[in-house]
Amino acid sequence: EIYTLSLHDALPISKTASSSAASGSASSTSSSHTSTSKSKTKSKPKAPKLPPVGATQSLTAYGSHLHVTVTKVIDPLPYHGGNVLPGTRPVGVQVRIAVVAGTTYDSTASGDWSLKLSPKSADAAPLSVNSGVCATPLVDFESAVYGGDVRPGCVAFSLPKHAKIAAIVFSPHSNTAKAVRWR
Repeated sequence: EIYTLSLHDALPISKTASSSAASGSASSTSSSHTSTSKSKTKSKPKAPKLPPVGATQSLTAYGSHLHVTVTKVIDPLPYHGGNVLPGTRPVGVQVRIAVVAGTTYDSTASGDWSLKLSPKSADAAPLSVNSGVCATPLVDFESAVYGGDVRPGCVAFSLPKHAKIAAIVFSPHSNTAKAVRWR
């Protein structure tokens, strides 16, 4: 299943109440009261629900039509051989990028992938991993992905011990305006 998110899904639908100036003062008061009660009950529009891990998202980035999938989150990442600072834990995100049409996609995983954490004040830093399923390759798996190619890879991060992953983000060529997210 391929997800395509639309801004239209996130836009609130608002209704406008008509008031007539020619009505009596009771009607004006009633209209004013309705406005006030609506402003008290207004809430922010909810963002569209993010696709789950395992879902493939389709996007176009600088001439490359991509199908991008987060296949698995490994939390914590075992047998990593990386330098993890005290108070943090290693996490791996396994992904797959397919160029289904257009030009070659050539970027870097450490610039394209990020994690949004909860609490929002927490940061996830890229992590160089020496061994295991998320070992950092000499040549980045996002380097020169030609039309028709499918590239699996794994990106490792160092997270604060108690932080939760709120979203996994792919920003093609590090461009957050074209980002897609998973929950």
